[in-house]
Amino acid sequence: EAFRLARKNGNPTDKLFINDYNLEYSIDKCKGLIQYVSYIESKGQKVDGIGTQMHITINSDKAKIETMFQLLAATGKLIKVSELDVAAGLKPTKIDLQLQSDMYKYVVDMYMKYIPANQRYGITVWGLTDSKADSSWLPGQNQGLWDLKFTRKTSYTGFANGLKGSK
Repeated sequence: EAFRLARKNGNPTDKLFINDYNLEYSIDKCKGLIQYVSYIESKGQKVDGIGTQMHITINSDKAKIETMFQLLAATGKLIKVSELDVAAGLKPTKIDLQLQSDMYKYVVDMYMKYIPANQRYGITVWGLTDSKADSSWLPGQNQGLWDLKFTRKTSYTGFANGLKGSK
């Protein structure tokens, strides 16, 4: 019904997405969302794209991230990483911060590798800076591309290198 109403009352050029979280964590959930898109379309409505909220950590399962992007690409829909952050923990070491940088780059690399150019709708980073200790979102988890003083972290470099296809 939401898709029907949006098409009826929105602009003809609007792109309508379905969006969910933990698709990289639970491949069954990812497959279920893809089936739900088919269900919506079987009822006569068009889904233009699928968004994935990727609130992950330095230890997230890379194989599942790769599988998720493969499954999403196979739908032929526009694919957007609608929310991306990589938590490095409360007191990250230099190694943890490098792992964070590597994970940001890995996500971008897998997006570029598996999502065809005509299906890419972008990657949005969720919050640019780390969260304060009293934040309601990932309190003190050091998930940002910048620290609380707006100094670029190594995660910024990893993300940027992924975008430009660097090693």
